[in-house]
Amino acid sequence: MPLDCLARDTVTNFTTLTGDFVTQKLQHIYLITSDYHMKRARAIASIILGSHGIAVTPVEVPSLGDKSESLVRVLRDCGRSVVWIFTRRTGASFNPRM
Repeated sequence: MPLDCLARDTVTNFTTLTGDFVTQKLQHIYLITSDYHMKRARAIASIILGSHGIAVTPVEVPSLGDKSESLVRVLRDCGRSVVWIFTRRTGASFNPRM
């Protein structure tokens, strides 16, 4: 698979690769990220990849510091993921830091 340089954040990381996963007929992937980031990444993956019938198995890598991201960030990105399912837009353009 070619390197994907389109992602601007966690949501677009999944949305830009989903088409490739579907084209390759993947039905299962491993989601590897830090324990700090796993709750949000898993929620986004479940919504976006799950909407295409792709199962996700999380694999946490230990990190230093806090154990997880805030619930606000998780809910925000879950909302963005649901919007993407219906519109194919993530709302990333609304973030002035990107």
